[in-house]
Amino acid sequence: MLQVVQADLAKFGFEQRQGEQVLQAEDFSDNKSPLAGIREVTREALKTAGTQGLKSLIIPVINSRPKEIAMDTLAKIMVAEARRHLSLKLYPTEITFALADAEGVQAFQRVIERDKIVCLGDSITYGYPDGPDYSWVKLLAAATGLNLLNRGISGETTGQMLARFNDDVVAEQPAYVIFAGGHNDGWMGVPLGEVEDNIRQVVEQAQQQGVCPILVLPAPLNVEQLLQNFQGTREEAEKYQAILQQIRNWIAQFAEASGIFALDFYSPLLGSDGQGLPHLLLDGGHPTHEGYQVLGEAAIQQLQGRLYFPNTSRSA
Repeated sequence: MLQVVQADLAKFGFEQRQGEQVLQAEDFSDNKSPLAGIREVTREALKTAGTQGLKSLIIPVINSRPKEIAMDTLAKIMVAEARRHLSLKLYPTEITFALADAEGVQAFQRVIERDKIVCLGDSITYGYPDGPDYSWVKLLAAATGLNLLNRGISGETTGQMLARFNDDVVAEQPAYVIFAGGHNDGWMGVPLGEVEDNIRQVVEQAQQQGVCPILVLPAPLNVEQLLQNFQGTREEAEKYQAILQQIRNWIAQFAEASGIFALDFYSPLLGSDGQGLPHLLLDGGHPTHEGYQVLGEAAIQQLQGRLYFPNTSRSA
C-alpha cells in the first residue's frame, strides 16, 4: 500500500525526538546533491522500519528548503523510492506519507496515482521481427491488465535509449520503467564502462522524475545460430557472447548493490550447454514467438506482487 494523508505534524513531537528517530536529508547529502539526500533519507527510513519488522510506516514530510526544492520534486523522489522498496517485497509493505498542507498532499497524490509502465528497450522489447503484437510486453499487458507502453526500437544501444529517455519515458509520467538494453552494445563493441554509465544515468533520471526503475538481465545468445544467420567468424560470435555476459553480470551486480529489482530474461531461454535454446531463438539472438511467450510468462511470474498501483485491480 502506498498513500498520502494530510495531518498535523506537530503531533509527531519532532523537538522531543531530535537525534533519536528523526532523519533529515541534510544528514545524507553534501552541498552538491540535496536530491540524493532526500532519496537516501527515505531509503534509510524504510530500511530502519524493515529492520524492526514493521509492516506499516508513516513518513512525515517537511520541506525545510521550499525555495530550493519544489514540492513536486520532493514527491517524485520519495514516491519513486517507496515504489523501489515495495518492488523488493520488503517490510514495511504499507507506506504512508504525511504532510501538513493540502498542496503537498496533492503533489504526492499525483505521483502515487500514476498508472503506466514504459518498457524501454531494443528489438527484443519491440518484438522483432513481427512487431509489438508478438512481444513479451504485449503478453504481460494482456495477462495482467497493466498499462504498458512498448518503447522498444530495433538496433538501439543503451546510449540511444538514454538519449530518448525524456521523450519516451519522462513525458509519459509513468510509475515504472522497465529498461532492457545491452544486446546491441555487445554487438557493436561499446565499451563496458560506457554501458555502465548509460544505465546509471537512466536509473538516476528515472528516480528524479518519480519513476521506479526495473532492470533486465539480457536474454542469452546461441553461437551456432548466429553463425548461420549473420556474417562473421566464430571468434567474433563468441566475443559478442562474452561481452554480453560481462554486461549481464554488471547489471545483476549493480541492481543488487542499488536495491533495484532486475527481471531475469537470461535463465528462461538458457539451455544446459550455456547457449540459448535454439527452438526459442529465431536467429541466435531474437526470440521466436514461443520465445517471446516464455519471456512474457517469466515477466508475469517475476513481477507478481512487486508493482503497486492505487485504487485499481491492476496491481501486480
